[in-house]
Amino acid sequence: MNPRIKQLAKRLLRVFGIDPIHVSIWDIYTNDALALAHGVDCNPKDLRERQQNPDRVNPVVANRVCHWFLPHFDNPFYGGIMTILRLANHLQQTTGMKNRFFIYGSCDPAEIRNLIGKAWPKLGDSDVFALDSNEAVAAIPPSDYSIATLWTTAYLVLGIKNTGLKFYMIQDFEPLFYPAGSTYAQAEFTYSFGFYGIANTISLKEMYERDYGGKAVTLEPCIDTNIFHPGPQQTASQIRRLFYYARPGTPRNGFELAAQALKILKGRLGDNVDIICAGANWKPADYGLESVVRNIGLLPYEKTADLYRSCHAGLSMMMTKHPSYLPFEMMACGCLVVANRNAANTWLLKDGENCLIAPPTAWSIADALERALTDDEALQKIRSEAITRIQMHHSDWNQSLGRVADFILGLAPLNRSAS
Repeated sequence: MNPRIKQLAKRLLRVFGIDPIHVSIWDIYTNDALALAHGVDCNPKDLRERQQNPDRVNPVVANRVCHWFLPHFDNPFYGGIMTILRLANHLQQTTGMKNRFFIYGSCDPAEIRNLIGKAWPKLGDSDVFALDSNEAVAAIPPSDYSIATLWTTAYLVLGIKNTGLKFYMIQDFEPLFYPAGSTYAQAEFTYSFGFYGIANTISLKEMYERDYGGKAVTLEPCIDTNIFHPGPQQTASQIRRLFYYARPGTPRNGFELAAQALKILKGRLGDNVDIICAGANWKPADYGLESVVRNIGLLPYEKTADLYRSCHAGLSMMMTKHPSYLPFEMMACGCLVVANRNAANTWLLKDGENCLIAPPTAWSIADALERALTDDEALQKIRSEAITRIQMHHSDWNQSLGRVADFILGLAPLNRSAS
């Protein structure tokens, strides 16, 4: 379960006096799902009401106010949060509109404001509110735009009456964060609320429009080429370096298959491969990997690029409908990407052209990794094609964000002369 959703579920359990007795993974899921079923709901009347009211939007663009509804976060450089703040910053800087941030659950608004300012200094004086009670939700002031950023926040936005246009920032197919069950159904239902979609890939946009009748714009994923760029060509060395983004406990990252594949790979290459993991704090010994990998935990955003450039190849596992920003970043740095087969991500990841794709079996993944590490020189063309793809199609944030801004502004009457 998504860590932020899990935290919310635990808070709701305490609020509603439900005693979580964790016996197995399914007991954990059931307790969390009970809390979410109890605490995340909507009034059926809201489902029948008109969600989009462009007549309520201020005709003067610079006088507009945008409300962002987010889960609690403690790292503003995290991929999804960073993208949300990047779009908010772009709208503020290019149109003059005001941003307000609403955190679902308890938080210290001053602390959140400080975190936002660290990532985007010009957003550092934005208003931040904690939505930790029914009274706090009722006190939400009027706005021109309201943007949900996680499925739980979509239920909040559904019930808001004093806003003009409602949006849903879709950065993955979030129902797949859970087993087929109650929480999956709750999450999937939010795509039918009638919000305008801001989809972080073309495949998510197509899904939202085809399967749920929504209207959406694509926020094309890009990377900062000032940070993520190729380095000097690596010197010949018998020891090959492999990076793996490892997050045990996050099912969509396929840790279990990857762990077994890395054991196989280490058995084949021995001391000739150095496997470096990052992305979360965990102990290799807890997963039988103490002699297989080194885990360096969480790295500052700007230091990840140096790590990618130091590695011959990188393993990126993703089981949901967004490839994550990891393969974009590794490709830009000249690190050969090995990924699992995922039909939703073929628009970016093309086997034998800009990466290597493996079926979802440990042996197959190990084979692809071994090829990436031992046929390094022969695969230079793939590495070069990956760099070119990122530089040509995924390096211009202003263009990508500008497309979204045009979509948002085009949904309501404009008084450009006044703005």
